[in-house]
Amino acid sequence: MYESPIKYQRTREEKVNQLLAWKRSDKAFFAAGACHILAFAFRDLQPQRNLELIFIRPKNNTKGSHVYVLDGEWAFDFNGWTKEKELLETTQKVCRNIYPTWDYDKIFITEDLENFCKNNNHRLPAYFAYLP
Repeated sequence: MYESPIKYQRTREEKVNQLLAWKRSDKAFFAAGACHILAFAFRDLQPQRNLELIFIRPKNNTKGSHVYVLDGEWAFDFNGWTKEKELLETTQKVCRNIYPTWDYDKIFITEDLENFCKNNNHRLPAYFAYLP
């Protein structure tokens, strides 16, 4: 069963203190805070495959963003492989339980990691306490 990444969202203290964020489990770290690092690295390690990067960008500046790898109908993230339909449905359901009007845009990422981070307020690997 797919677990929504918002379950692992960082506390205010973890957002400010990278050492606290780093001490979380790998699952929590790559679910919320470094999902983009995992997705880009996974895709880049398999250049022979036609993998796409997807960004779930919440509307109205709410929480619940997520980045994952897409291979047809299968998605890869901190949970491992899951049908994308289940990932999206579960994420939407869990986020709407917290934020009733939660909605998102599904964006295909075409830029490199550096530009994605700069344009979407995500940390580059160099800005983590240690290199992920």
